[in-house]
Parts: sequence; C-alpha cells; structure tokens
Amino acid sequence: MGLAIGGVIANWFGVLIVYMCSLEDQIYGSILPIACISALISTIGILFAGDNKKIASILIIIGSIIFVPLGLIGIFGARQITNLANEKTLEERRNS
Repeated sequence: MGLAIGGVIANWFGVLIVYMCSLEDQIYGSILPIACISALISTIGILFAGDNKKIASILIIIGSIIFVPLGLIGIFGARQITNLANEKTLEERRNS
C-alpha cells in the first residue's frame, strides 16, 4: 500500500508541475482541470483502500493513467493492492 500512496503523492506533484507551467503557457491551463480530477480520483481510491481493495486499485489506476511516467508508481502500487486482495480471497476459498 505504501507504493500506491507514493504514487498518489507523485500524481499531486504532477498537478503542481502542470500548475506551475500554466502560469507561463495557456495550454497547460486547459490541462490543469483534467490533472486535478485525475489526482482526486486516485486520492479517493486511497481512501477506499481500507474497505474495498479492488475498487480502490481500479480508482488509483484510472487516476494515475494521465500522469505517465509519474503515474506508473501509483499503477504498480494499485497492482500490489489487487494482488493482496486476490490472495486473501483465494485463501478464503481454500479454507471453505
């Protein structure tokens, strides 16, 4: 889960970079709302990580897609969360 949190923080750094560039160039100003929405989606995914790990990982991946290569950190972290959730359900199926 630590890698996913680091990825979401990297996404917010990406938003900061887009904001700083938007002060000089108008094109970045049009990308800024999309970057903010994507970072919010991945942040909501982190908040869901305690309850429903599959939904959380999907939200983190969706929110991190726009921030390539920074978003790859979040995508790898979300895959780890998914793998942990799958292992848990596999153990439950084996025990029943």
